[in-house]
Amino acid sequence: MIKSIFRKIPIRFELFLPILAAVLISIFVLTILIINKSRENFRENIEKDLSMQVNTIVKMLRREKALKLENAVNDLKVAHYIFYRNFPELDGENILVSVENQESGLKHQTLIKNWKWNSRPLLKDSVLVDTIRSLTGSTATVFQRIDSGFLRISTNVRSAEGTRAHLTYIPLTSPVAQEILSGRNYLGRAYVVNDWYITAYEPIFDKGEITGMLYVGKREKDMKELQLLISSIKTGKSGFFFLIDENGEFLINPPDNQNLKINPDALAPILTRGKGIFYYREKNKQYQHILAYEYFPDFKIYAAALIDEKVEEKELTGKIIFFSSITGLFVVMVITLSIYTLTRKRIYQYLKKLEESDQKLKTASEALKESEKQFQTLFNNTSDDIFVIDFEGKFLEVNDSACNNLGYSREEMLKKRFSDIKTPPYVNSVRENLEIIKQRGVYQYESEHLSKDGRVIPVEMKSRKIFFRGREVILTIARDITDRKKAEQKIISTIVETEERERKRFAADLHDVLAPILTTIKLFTDLIIKGETKKISQEEIIRNIDELVDQAITTTKEISNNIRPNVLQDFGLAVAIRDFCAYINKTRSVKIQLLTQNYTITKRGIEETILYQTVKELINNTLKHAQAENITIDLKSYKDQIILYYRDDGKGFEIEKTFQEKSGLGINNIYNKIKSIKGNIDFNSSPGNGMFVLITVKLTEQE
Repeated sequence: MIKSIFRKIPIRFELFLPILAAVLISIFVLTILIINKSRENFRENIEKDLSMQVNTIVKMLRREKALKLENAVNDLKVAHYIFYRNFPELDGENILVSVENQESGLKHQTLIKNWKWNSRPLLKDSVLVDTIRSLTGSTATVFQRIDSGFLRISTNVRSAEGTRAHLTYIPLTSPVAQEILSGRNYLGRAYVVNDWYITAYEPIFDKGEITGMLYVGKREKDMKELQLLISSIKTGKSGFFFLIDENGEFLINPPDNQNLKINPDALAPILTRGKGIFYYREKNKQYQHILAYEYFPDFKIYAAALIDEKVEEKELTGKIIFFSSITGLFVVMVITLSIYTLTRKRIYQYLKKLEESDQKLKTASEALKESEKQFQTLFNNTSDDIFVIDFEGKFLEVNDSACNNLGYSREEMLKKRFSDIKTPPYVNSVRENLEIIKQRGVYQYESEHLSKDGRVIPVEMKSRKIFFRGREVILTIARDITDRKKAEQKIISTIVETEERERKRFAADLHDVLAPILTTIKLFTDLIIKGETKKISQEEIIRNIDELVDQAITTTKEISNNIRPNVLQDFGLAVAIRDFCAYINKTRSVKIQLLTQNYTITKRGIEETILYQTVKELINNTLKHAQAENITIDLKSYKDQIILYYRDDGKGFEIEKTFQEKSGLGINNIYNKIKSIKGNIDFNSSPGNGMFVLITVKLTEQE
């Protein structure tokens, strides 16, 4: 029966059927291959995009923390100014109060001083702390030191019940308490009452002793703010972002209207304090989800993104099948028409149409281009210059920042080599650096780039080997360090100027003081040699020479002492400053109070010399410009750290204006001297409020 059916088929159809079968099978196989290859590339691009998007969120979190730390430092300065401008009264009658340990919740009674600010008792008063909050947006607290720790006597930090956390205290075992008791400010993450905050603390001194501390801070994780931030970022058609803590608890949940759900138990593999990609499959489901995650240790949270692989691939697969079907249908129609018109039309016409159909198969690959757009967006939105080069130094890819900074178009850059953008001193080192990267895998070094308009750009290069487009290449990130180089040059210039000034003073002392004495000695010795002793006796000449030699020795010691005092070399910084202050006090031009009992450093080094010169310059500035009556200097040490407090009650000045004007050269020199030994210095002054300077220097190891 089947044979009879086939016998009835026209000969043209019999010729057509094998061709039709071959065409359909070929199209089917080709479609499967294209789909599989597209899935592999698509999945790889999705993984890269997800990882980069999650990393972008982590960078946003890191930047948020850095901004909060910076704000905390500035807010503490505002709080310090407000607290001290109204002359707080830190010595009052004792008050018996009940206090609570913020960590254990245990309560006991203790005596505290009745502190006042602006003539108002500070205990449970909100005027000061709320004023600080209205100006800075940060919570604020005044602590008084008690035997058990530091007690909140005035605060706008809220307890879990929503009330102000008055009379709760930070125990002495707290890192914050230990840092404050050492005389240093605390800046960083701290547990405040019932949550983690980004904080800044400074000690409150009374008569040279730490009697309390001043605090400002903001919540570490503002979930409402993070929710708005993360919800504004989209990924794919089915994807979303979320945050979880170290225990796998959701801090920011997936959107309620999201069809894609997460089983919290399935998140256990990502709780490794690292970053990566893993595939998550729901029970009894054939398809899987792609999840990218990265741990942010500062907040102890995980940023993660999840997409449905099936949904993301559905559109791509549908397009490929659609185009393949259309192409197959078109081919079948062409072949059919060719078979029917074979006796009338030439074979080459059929072949020509078949070639045209093959060209249309290429349109299926266009669907792959969409997945590359997100990667290119992230690649071009960084502020650093990014280059992808081969091991011959030829550019394979560059981002927009590199093109903008160097002044070339992307097409121009891709025609160049790495050595083409280097300044002459660095051209010859390109080959050597590429070889080091090839051997080590990673390499960091400094170099110079030359822009199209001739600008020299100092850069810090970070390079590593990566796989790109199926082969091993080099990824290099270049960061502009022009500002850092200028700062280093400024410090070096200050050191050179200081040394030159000392040389000139030394030469002047030799010429103006010591040289006349030696000349006079020479005259007297010439009289003895020539025997001209009629007008003056030889004994008197010898006596005069002896007096002049003593005077020359004394002068030489004074010149040497000006360069580096013997007392500084023999007895150290504390004794040298005490001698200088005693000398100034004898002039009765100002009264200097010096505290050095907490200074125990015995090492001798360049740091002590710089600090001694700095104290002299600060006192000289006060005498010349401040019209002060009192100076207080407190010199302390903790382990290998030197801490110097300097305060005068003079007329004060505007800090920024003084730094910018030529009249501020003395302040600038002091600042640059301290920076030259990698110390920190903070000036605090305003018109009518004197000057306060805090200097901290860490001693370096002496070889």
